[in-house]
Amino acid sequence: MVFAVLNILVALLLGFGAVQELIVGGLRNPEARPFMGLAGIVVSLLFLISGVAMWRKWPRARRLAIVTAVSSIVFHVYASLPPHRIMGLPVLIIGVGYGLVLLVITLSSKGKKTEPAIS
Repeated sequence: MVFAVLNILVALLLGFGAVQELIVGGLRNPEARPFMGLAGIVVSLLFLISGVAMWRKWPRARRLAIVTAVSSIVFHVYASLPPHRIMGLPVLIIGVGYGLVLLVITLSSKGKKTEPAIS
């Protein structure tokens, strides 16, 4: 339950920055890179969907959390490398660190079966 709430919180924070990067850095400035804003929005949506999936205990929540963690790691590393460098070192550490923690926790809970949510 804690990671579900954290995923939703990370989705909101990452989504805010991604939308700002898309509008200011991509659409208003045509020579900039709108791809980075779009990629951030996709990763943010993955965090949101995986948070809801973990909260509701969907059958594919584990697989979705793994995809979300890997995409977060790849996105944050790519966005902090030159020539883009739209993220600083603290954001890189937090983004990659949370992705690694989510990945480790998700992979370590392989044997645990979750009961389907009762609606």
